[in-house]
Amino acid sequence: MSSILINVIDREGERTEGVEWKDHESLMECLTRHKFPILATCGGNASCSTCHSYLDQESFVKTGGTNEEEEDLLEMLDDTRHDNSRLTCQVEWSEDLEGAEIEIAPEW
Repeated sequence: MSSILINVIDREGERTEGVEWKDHESLMECLTRHKFPILATCGGNASCSTCHSYLDQESFVKTGGTNEEEEDLLEMLDDTRHDNSRLTCQVEWSEDLEGAEIEIAPEW
């Protein structure tokens, strides 16, 4: 089993470096396993947006962007949506995301 290390900024602005993300997990599963405040109310089915986060621009591009279902949910987040917004349940593990910077979006 492979893993990479990412950096996470929580809602209070506290940065945690070297968070291990295992290759069988979505980004949401990684964040919840490490006890970051991601609700994941829908269980990772892209239907609630409670796992909304921001990726650094380089990592956002590497994920391939959003699909139509994810885009529809993000459109409802007018106040907190950024160009680099993603639902972490839709971000799949990739070695290319080593060192990615993830910032957990404010609760809505």
